[in-house]
Amino acid sequence: MRIFLTGATGFVGNRLLKKLLKKNFSVRAISRSKKKLSINKIQIIEGDLTSSELDLTKAILNCDVILNCAGEIRDKNKMKSLHVEATIKMLNAAERSFELDGKQKHWIQLSSVGAYGKSNCQNTKKIITEKSPLNPIGEYEETKTIADNLIISFAKKHAMTYTILRPSNIVGYSMPNQSFLGLLKAIKKRKFFYIGSKESIATYVHVDDVVDALILSITSSSAKNQVFNISNDCRLSEIINNIAISCGIKSNFLCIPEKPLRFLVSIISRFIKIPLSTSRIDALTSKTYYPNTKISDILNFTPKYNIPQFAVLYLNKMNSNDR
Repeated sequence: MRIFLTGATGFVGNRLLKKLLKKNFSVRAISRSKKKLSINKIQIIEGDLTSSELDLTKAILNCDVILNCAGEIRDKNKMKSLHVEATIKMLNAAERSFELDGKQKHWIQLSSVGAYGKSNCQNTKKIITEKSPLNPIGEYEETKTIADNLIISFAKKHAMTYTILRPSNIVGYSMPNQSFLGLLKAIKKRKFFYIGSKESIATYVHVDDVVDALILSITSSSAKNQVFNISNDCRLSEIINNIAISCGIKSNFLCIPEKPLRFLVSIISRFIKIPLSTSRIDALTSKTYYPNTKISDILNFTPKYNIPQFAVLYLNKMNSNDR
């Protein structure tokens, strides 16, 4: 089985690439720089997905699976071009390649639970499933959701199947987002405080669980034409208590009323940059769950990596690297 892989140098894509090779898949990867993919076992196509000069039909030709892990998380000006316009180009190329090689493509899309909107819901418990209405907020979430809908619509009219995987916040060693590490360091230094209550839910999933789910989406026919959420939710207090025990400190952190804090942050942030933002307050007060019920029932998949345990291992590793 031949895989056409995008985003192969990224946080998820690079780990996925290594595991695909261990499982003896044939991989054709696209990258803007061949130097970043110095692996002899794969076929590398040097190019930019957003470039009009790239022959995507040739790139996809004779591949069985299109595994799209490409994503822009920093530059908002590039998100539409990569997430939406490049997806349209690849979909059209997939159809043209089918006309040439007769192989029906299976498209696997790495998306985000951000498609459902903000997790914070006025401090009330909220359960998000694959049937929940889509309400993306923010350029990244909106453009990724547009891409999801384009793929689903295209598959209904053409010779293509799909699997869309929507993970929550992905964590793991070498993760580019440092907010998780910032949280752990704040706990260690006793600079952390609860907001509103101590019942908040942390919605994280380990990168290796995401990789395993992507590979299962290749090998399982039951994954075709399905959307799956994946998260390994836990109470925020579980992470905090694990870090406190590991660091030998007490876990009796203060709990500050939410409304006054939000008001204070909204005023101060107008004049100076502060670590605590409105979006960060949303995350620290969320009681939203993303159950794995569907992916468990259909693919018999359950995340393996315990997030509170990983938090301790990750903080210890980062501390040792700092020495």
